[in-house]
Amino acid sequence: MPGPRSAASIIRISVSLFIDAAYKSALLTTFGAWLFGCASPDLPTARHPVVPVPVSDLSARQVGDTVILTFTLPATSTDQQPLADMPSVEIYRNTPQTTPIPKRTAKNRSTARLSDTIPSQTVEHYQKNGRIEFPDKLDRRELAEESGTDLIYTVRTRVSQAKASADSNAVDVRIYPAPAPVQGLRATLTETALVLDWSAAQEAHSTSTGPARGFRIYRAEVDPATAEGAVFAPSQAKLIAPPELLAQTTTTEYRDTTFQFGHTYFYSVRRVLQFGAATVESADSAPAVLTAKDIFPPAAPQDLEAVSVTATNGSSASVELTWSINTEPDLAGYNVYRSEQAGMPGQKLNSELLLAPTFRDMSVVTGRSYFYRVGAVDQSGNESALSSAVETRVPGP
Repeated sequence: MPGPRSAASIIRISVSLFIDAAYKSALLTTFGAWLFGCASPDLPTARHPVVPVPVSDLSARQVGDTVILTFTLPATSTDQQPLADMPSVEIYRNTPQTTPIPKRTAKNRSTARLSDTIPSQTVEHYQKNGRIEFPDKLDRRELAEESGTDLIYTVRTRVSQAKASADSNAVDVRIYPAPAPVQGLRATLTETALVLDWSAAQEAHSTSTGPARGFRIYRAEVDPATAEGAVFAPSQAKLIAPPELLAQTTTTEYRDTTFQFGHTYFYSVRRVLQFGAATVESADSAPAVLTAKDIFPPAAPQDLEAVSVTATNGSSASVELTWSINTEPDLAGYNVYRSEQAGMPGQKLNSELLLAPTFRDMSVVTGRSYFYRVGAVDQSGNESALSSAVETRVPGP
C-alpha cells in the first residue's frame, strides 16, 4: 500500500492533469470562435447563409402564349441587411390538379416544381421600371389542350447555394388558347391625329369558346437618340418607358389625337378574346414607329387691307397693312411680301417675323402702285400659302 506522501503526489498529479485539460479545452473553444466567428475585428464572417426576404408582390398575366411574371427583387436579407450581391431567381409552376399551392415548411421545402431559373448575371436583363418582368413561354399545343387550366406560380431568390428565400406569394392565372396576332400595323401622320390601321383574320373559335372583344393599342415614346433609326428598324428603338395601354377599340383603325409634334412613338396592337369572365390578349403585333414631324402649315391669312398714307412735311409716304389674326395654337408670326407685278409674290419686307397682324411699309415711292401679300408661319417653320394680293397706289405730292 502507498504511504501518505505517495497518495498526496497522486492527488497533485490528478489536479494538474485536470487543470491542463480544462485549459486546452478553453483554448480550443477560443480558437474555434476565432476561426468560425470572425477573421479579424473589422472583417466579420457570416455565421449562417445570407437569405433574401421573400418576394411579396408577384403577379402574372397571360399575353399570347406567354405568362408574364412581374415582381420586385428583394434588396435586403432576413437579417434586415442590404444584399451585397444580385440574387438569382427560381421560378416554380404548378397546376392544382397535380400539386396544391406550395406551402412553406420549417425547412422551407415545398412540392412546387422548378420551371425556370434566372442566373444572377442575367437578372438585370429582365428589369423594367424597377421590377423584374419574366416571360414564361407556354407550348401552344398544351394551351389548346388545357384551355381553362389554372397555373400557380411562386418564386424564390437566393444569394447562397446553401439556402434560398422562402416562397413568394402564390399567384393563380387561368390560361386559354391565345388569339392570333394582329398583322400589317401601319401608322400614318395627319395634322390632327396619328392614324393606326391593321388587319386581323377571324378566329376559328371566336364564336364558340372565345368571342372577340376587339383590340388593345399600346404606345411608348422613343428616346430621341434612337428615333431616326427606329423609324426604319423598330428593333433599334430605345423606349423611354415600357409601352402602356392607350385605348381599346372594336374596329381595325384608331386615331391617336393625344400625340405631340416633334415626338417619336412606338405602337403595338393586341387582339382580345373573351373566355367567360376572363380576357386573353394575343402577342404583340409587329410594331409601327413614326415621328410626328409637323409638316402642316397654317392657313393663309385672310382679309388683307392696304391703305396709302400721303407724305406730309413732317413724314414720308407709307402704306398701312392689316389682316385678320390666325387662330392656330402654334402660330409663330407673319411675313409680308411686296411686288409691282400682279402675279408675282415679290420680296419679303420684314427681317423678323411679325407678331401682330399689322405692318407699315415706309419704303414706298410716291406715284407707284404695289401689290401686297401676307404669309403665316408656325413654330416648326412651316409657312402658309400667301394671302390674296391687294393693290394700292401711293399718291404723289
